[in-house]
Amino acid sequence: MSQSRGYLDDYPELESALDWVQEWYHVPTLLVLLGFMLWNRARNVSNFVVDGEVLFSGQDPWYHFRSTMYVVENWPATMPFDPWTYFPYGNASGQFGTLMDQVFATIALVVGLGSPSEQTVGMVAIVAPAVMGTAAAIPTYYMGRRLSGRLGGVTAVVVLALSAGTFLQRGLVGTYDHQVAEGLLQVTAVFAVMVAISVAERDKPVYEQFLERDVDALRDTVGYSLLAGVAMALYLWTWPPAVLLLGILGVFFLLWLTIEFVRGKSPEHVGIAGAVMMGSVAVFELAVINTLSITATEHSLLQPLLAFAIAGGTVFMAWLARFMEAEDYDRNLYPVTVGGIIAVVAVLMAILTPDLLSYFVDQVLRVVGFTSSPSATQTSVGEATPLRDPGVLYRYYGLALFVAITGALYIAGKQLLDRDAPAEQFLVVVWGAFILAASFTQIRFGVYLVFPVAALTAFVVGRVVEWIDFSADEGVEFYQVLTAIALVFTIVGPLVFVAPSAAAVGASAAPGNEAQGWNDGLDWMEENTPAEGAYGTGGDGTLEYYGTYQNTDDYDYQSGEYGVMSWWDYGHLITVEGERIPNANPFQQGTDVAANFLLAPNESQANDVLNQVDEDDAKTRYVAVDWKMTNVYGGMSGGKFFAPPRFYDVSNVSASDYYRSIFTNPQTGQRFKYRTQAYYDTTVVRLYEFHGSAVQPQPVVLDWRLAQQNGRQYRAPPSDGRTIKTFNTMEQARAYVQNDSTAQVGGFGSVPSERVPAMEHYRYVGSSERNAYESSSHNRGMLVESQSIGVRFRPATNGTCSPNATAMPLNGRTFCMPEASTNLMSQNNPAWTKVFERVPGATVEGTGPANTTVTASVRMRNHQTNETFVYRQQAQTDANGNFEMTLPYSTTGYDQWGTEEGYTNVSVRAETQYQFTARGTQNGSPMAFAGTTDVSEGQVIGENETAATVELEPLFERQPDNESSTNSTDEALSNETSTNETSTNETSSGDSTTETATPTETATATSTPGALAEPATIQARP
Repeated sequence: MSQSRGYLDDYPELESALDWVQEWYHVPTLLVLLGFMLWNRARNVSNFVVDGEVLFSGQDPWYHFRSTMYVVENWPATMPFDPWTYFPYGNASGQFGTLMDQVFATIALVVGLGSPSEQTVGMVAIVAPAVMGTAAAIPTYYMGRRLSGRLGGVTAVVVLALSAGTFLQRGLVGTYDHQVAEGLLQVTAVFAVMVAISVAERDKPVYEQFLERDVDALRDTVGYSLLAGVAMALYLWTWPPAVLLLGILGVFFLLWLTIEFVRGKSPEHVGIAGAVMMGSVAVFELAVINTLSITATEHSLLQPLLAFAIAGGTVFMAWLARFMEAEDYDRNLYPVTVGGIIAVVAVLMAILTPDLLSYFVDQVLRVVGFTSSPSATQTSVGEATPLRDPGVLYRYYGLALFVAITGALYIAGKQLLDRDAPAEQFLVVVWGAFILAASFTQIRFGVYLVFPVAALTAFVVGRVVEWIDFSADEGVEFYQVLTAIALVFTIVGPLVFVAPSAAAVGASAAPGNEAQGWNDGLDWMEENTPAEGAYGTGGDGTLEYYGTYQNTDDYDYQSGEYGVMSWWDYGHLITVEGERIPNANPFQQGTDVAANFLLAPNESQANDVLNQVDEDDAKTRYVAVDWKMTNVYGGMSGGKFFAPPRFYDVSNVSASDYYRSIFTNPQTGQRFKYRTQAYYDTTVVRLYEFHGSAVQPQPVVLDWRLAQQNGRQYRAPPSDGRTIKTFNTMEQARAYVQNDSTAQVGGFGSVPSERVPAMEHYRYVGSSERNAYESSSHNRGMLVESQSIGVRFRPATNGTCSPNATAMPLNGRTFCMPEASTNLMSQNNPAWTKVFERVPGATVEGTGPANTTVTASVRMRNHQTNETFVYRQQAQTDANGNFEMTLPYSTTGYDQWGTEEGYTNVSVRAETQYQFTARGTQNGSPMAFAGTTDVSEGQVIGENETAATVELEPLFERQPDNESSTNSTDEALSNETSTNETSTNETSSGDSTTETATPTETATATSTPGALAEPATIQARP
């Protein structure tokens, strides 16, 4: 190969072609890479248009869409305040309605010729992340090129294009969130700073040139520094917490100016560039400031003050260097002096402004603290959780991560050996170190990590190619080619072949079943509940959806405006898809209130939670819940019940107070989660699972044993393998549990340990048509639980199940669960989303036998899903036989009180009158009593305050010689109040809330079960 150059001399045309390739190879290469990036990110755009409606992936994109729509309606203004979230306070959402929303609102206006439809804006929004993610390749290329020439630039883009990390995940079509914009703008800003400080190093500006107004000498340094300031301001205007970058640059200037002076050079040149760019950032931020507080989540005093402080700090360090040089001080005293000044400032802040110092310390630990204890919010918000598996970084970046670390170490070491080491290289190292630390502390910051990895990988490739020296006149040796090929495969190979690849991640882009399940239910809410401002009064509502409202800490809601209670994950969906006002939202506002309500152990406490936040003329009227909020199987199974206990502040509780684990396979960690009675007493379970009805325990016992492994105690299935034992009577079941401390009545599926009383002021009014059985995540949890109690899924025949079985898709296949087993697992049809209304309830006054229990029951049908269920409530008669009930469900009068009148067009309607039954005596003989009555819609909603009345009449008298005989009517009533009636129709990350893995649970029970003869009626399997 050493003769290759001479060979080419004989073929000038070939040599010319090769010269052209060497000169322009990067252009087609970059076009191919950009094309791949855009295609990979946008290829599944059709997945996000369902039945003609645009859907988004995750939670925050829904609110960004609302912010963008506001700009479209009020261009170019952004929303100053939003009363359509966080009832009853409203919210000034500082991280939304920023530059990103303005840009894409403007694009939508252009595309829509000045009047775009919501569909048009939605299409622009779902494509925007893919465009921004692809555009990030441009500053990445130029950053790599600055470090290692054109080959370095191409290498950096290759790493960006093939990495499957957070930036790709946040840049997929449909993920209309500011995180991909953050990545694009941060790498652009860092690149601009690199250019500015390198120009300052080249031109070496000094203070005297400003006094002499030497414009020609200062033009480039000041100009490029101003452009860097503009780039940082654009980043801040898009995401106020981008103040993180200001802190990173502050540390860079502190270190670099110190290093420069210690090794005998003037820090003044780079200090001037830093002062100009940071000063300009401060001015630009002052133009958009909207609060005089100190907060990173809004445009506050924090951003301009920190920028001014860094600018002043660079000027001071430059002056100090001049002073120490003039006074002939030892240069090694410089870092000691600077460090001492910083320490003094910190002490003064601790004395004079301790809260401010504490705020800064907390923010630093929260972002780059590594071992900082995560808050309840951080452990519940998926993107805010720490990175617990460092191996994921290899799966995202392959060996490029280690190549980048090698490059960083090389540059850091170079500072000790090379007096003329460039500042821009050191900037990339400092930037990369902070971003790596931030990525370990909160996984959301991984959105930035690909850029320093790409840049530092480009640097290493440049150094290796420089060492190989392909341009040597004597030709290219074989070992050089092999080295280059090995280098390419070392970096690119793992990115292509290590799962998940970038292409695989791109192929997974879809809105998710959660968006569709909630969209379905919220469509019902929008159509069948009164508009905001019309509750109780009727009309079209008074709260303008895209209106402009003045910023306030506590918005004054008017009569007829109301809130919708749900877990905070779903707040943006309720605002955008339901056009209603949630009490809690993904800004983590209202989390404590939501947790306190959902976990309230009785209806009185639940009402108190709402009463404490409600206004006199505006109240929380509805509750929206989904299957995930009651599901205790997190992770891949999607359950979210684990999250509210972390925010519940009425008392000190944890998830283990509500559910615990029986490890069916300790080696793999497979476990069945059984529930305590506290779980069944929570408001969210009583609503979603039981629809507010009273529920009796069943004679079913959950059994386990205590086992040891590696010195740790855990719960395991009993020795006979029969986790579930059934009995003929409750007395038998409780006797077994009384003598076995590692057993309890019920505690799985819909079977409580104790009676759950009925709710009086909450009724089921509507739902999504979409069923939870359509979710593989839901069915995965069902599979774990059913296998643990001996129920087996059977594969469907030709994709269908028999009429008495429930079809469940799972991992691409359809399985069937027998209906009897399904009823054990779920008391009622698990519609994806269920909507409940908070009502005064109808008063029923009645008479019956004295000192006995009266049971009221009514059969209801949800006309959305064709599901039926029975609502039951009990009351005790007094010595005179009088009783009173408050019933939340009506049986008549639905058409008189719909949305036009300011109330709910309920889809859940009665199929029978209320039936009242009781057991008593008459003339000393046992007797069954019964009666019926209707309850009108007007009575339930408080428009008719007249009490309904009922008188229970005796049905039959038991004969002394045949006390077991029963009247057929009594038998029917008995069946009505004891049979679980459910009819199920045919029936599929988030984020926001995620469950993190916990160590193996340690069992708390330690006593040895007492001996008890096992009843002959026990069955091994249900």
